[in-house]
Amino acid sequence: MRSFGSLIERAAKFREPVIPGARLERARPPAVNKLDEGIAELFDYACITSDLEAAADLMALLEKWHEQRPYDDEEQRRTVGICLKRMHGELDRRHIMRGRRAVSAG
Repeated sequence: MRSFGSLIERAAKFREPVIPGARLERARPPAVNKLDEGIAELFDYACITSDLEAAADLMALLEKWHEQRPYDDEEQRRTVGICLKRMHGELDRRHIMRGRRAVSAG
């Protein structure tokens, strides 16, 4: 005797739906450079360990690379810009938590 599931599978022929290419492209996240991800992780670690000078240095390094790097498309440039804004906000927040004035410029 066969199981119920195998009988339904033969009768219904379940298949994965076909997703059109344009819709699939919108669903994919933009490509992010692995080196940028590593620096962002180091920045987060420096913030957690209260090493704000090192965090500021990492953020400055990423900003310098962001200004000089050629990007394939505007989406990649925008993604790195969003990451930098998040880093600025986090560093300012950490300075405020320590009761010091933020050193970052604008």
